Amino acid sequence: MLRANGFFKFMQLSQRFSPVSIFRFIIHLPNFFKLFSRLLHDSRVPFHLKLLCYASIVYFFLPIDLLRDFPFFFVGHIDDVMFLFLAFRKLVKDSPPEVVQEHVKAISEGL
Repeated sequence: MLRANGFFKFMQLSQRFSPVSIFRFIIHLPNFFKLFSRLLHDSRVPFHLKLLCYASIVYFFLPIDLLRDFPFFFVGHIDDVMFLFLAFRKLVKDSPPEVVQEHVKAISEGL
């Protein structure tokens, strides 16, 4: 039973990262950037969340990495992308829900 349970968890994880879900994510990427930009410029969003996002953007462009590029050149970029992802995820999750929904609605209406 334990092995079957692990198999079902693997199947759920593989569905989460299926080609269809990745394609949907790529299609909505411009909307995510619009949402992040709107939240960073909204005065109702707490300052510490904005600071965290700006710090992660600065870290992304700095030549200093926590993970070295050796032996593979792309390994050094993993921590940069991870910090960006976590910072902007926290921005959306910890911002006031009504503010996030207001911006999502405006983006979906094309404003």
